[in-house]
Amino acid sequence: MNLWSLKNKSVLIVDDYDKMRLLIREMLMPLGPAKMTMARNGKEAIDLLEKYPFDIVLCDYKLGNGKDGQQVLEEVRYRNLLSHASIFFIVTTENTSKMVMGAIDYFPDDYISKPFTQSQIQTRLEKAFRRKAKLQEIAETIAAGNYFKALSLCDQKLREETNGIAEIQKIKGDLLCKIGRLEEAERYYINLLEGRNIPWIRLALGKVYFQKKNYPEAEVQFESVVNENPAYVHALDGLADTLEIQGQLERSQRILERAIDLSPKSPVRQRKLGAVALQNGDYDTAGEAYGNAILTGQNSCFGNLADLTGLTRSLINQGKVQEALESIEHIRKNFKNNPDVHLYTALSKSILYRETGNSDECEKSLGIVFRNLNKRADALHAEVELEIIQTCLVLDNHELSDKIVKQLVNNHSENEKLLDQVRALYERDGKLAEVNEIIENTRQEIIKINNEGVKLVQDDKLEQSINFFIQAAKGMPNNATINFNAAYSMIRQMKKTREKGKYFSLCQRFMEQGHKVDPGNQKYYQLLKLTADLSNEAA
Repeated sequence: MNLWSLKNKSVLIVDDYDKMRLLIREMLMPLGPAKMTMARNGKEAIDLLEKYPFDIVLCDYKLGNGKDGQQVLEEVRYRNLLSHASIFFIVTTENTSKMVMGAIDYFPDDYISKPFTQSQIQTRLEKAFRRKAKLQEIAETIAAGNYFKALSLCDQKLREETNGIAEIQKIKGDLLCKIGRLEEAERYYINLLEGRNIPWIRLALGKVYFQKKNYPEAEVQFESVVNENPAYVHALDGLADTLEIQGQLERSQRILERAIDLSPKSPVRQRKLGAVALQNGDYDTAGEAYGNAILTGQNSCFGNLADLTGLTRSLINQGKVQEALESIEHIRKNFKNNPDVHLYTALSKSILYRETGNSDECEKSLGIVFRNLNKRADALHAEVELEIIQTCLVLDNHELSDKIVKQLVNNHSENEKLLDQVRALYERDGKLAEVNEIIENTRQEIIKINNEGVKLVQDDKLEQSINFFIQAAKGMPNNATINFNAAYSMIRQMKKTREKGKYFSLCQRFMEQGHKVDPGNQKYYQLLKLTADLSNEAA
């Protein structure tokens, strides 16, 4: 008699076919789940996952119109809609390599192919839960943000366990990188490779070298993996990024094309190919990639209509002006529910009219861009801001171009490569001295704002400093220093009051935002240690 059951477990079944949902439900009923919920499509699934915790998600790959199973999975992972202890299965009749590689980008716990029996699904679920149970304490500690304690638990498990330790080894390596102990991570992976050649370890070592900016060695590791495992998509991605940052753009493009041939449904990968191909002057490939990024991104949390500007530039460079206009109109009609559609269709038109010398229509389109910018809370991507600056300069609208430059400097004041691109645009317009003055004045304003917040911290006016930095971050969401100082103010307040509940999650969000903007900034690792100390004190 098998004592394993789904007692106290909640299950979400996602399938667009009514009879299949009911069939899976009937198969699981004898296992005694506490609750079973059903969704007919990807949108319903995400809505339910936002509202309720689930222990198991069984999601069909094909879900009709809207999000498919891969896009549900990627949003679940991206937004942390499931706990580490939960199980996500992709259910499918389709076993093509492109489907599998696309879904594996976001790590489902398993696949199960239709048709399957009650015994088969029970066995697979039991195996997945037992695997997760071994890691539950580590996973919960990571979810709580205490990476140092999680690392200690990994070491403890590795001393106690002899079988099935690969997953723990992976987690330990990831944690060493997460807390910035890159030298230790390098030694750790090199030791694991001694006398053997395991692809995931070599891939991880390549990522460590990339993080350390040792790009030639990172290239060696990634290339070694893809030579022996040509279908290892994550190694292809790592190699492409490494080649790009070393200026080997043509090789980077070829590697990205290989990765996309294996896993074409990633808007992020398609976007990267578009950008690299555009720099290479391969406008046909760039246009196709940006078009695919828009298409695959329509129902994806990684979709971004800024890709339309890349598609527009690719078509203009091929002399396909009418096709560019038709593409913009097609996006306007088919993405009408996207809140960014008016901004990016207008911006794309402004680029088109700018490049074809139609100043009147360019100015009209730019006016629509700024009206939409005034309604928008999120920061623009730097490449989009550069396009707006260039258009403003062509139209001799220095008031608006200067405004966007200030906004760009607020969020990227330490990014000299980006600021040099701004300088180059102004230099072509004979205004280099003017833009240098704007950049320097804006930097001084940032320093003044930051110093004012720091003074509040030093004066122990911690609630005031927290509110001050939160407001500053709203205006400068991509300024790493402001984000880190907001987090530090919260840590000081939590330490003072011995109360974590009010600020801990918010503190982590500011830390992660600062790290996303400036991955090499050591302040992040210092803050991680401080939050770990807080958690240990609370325990």
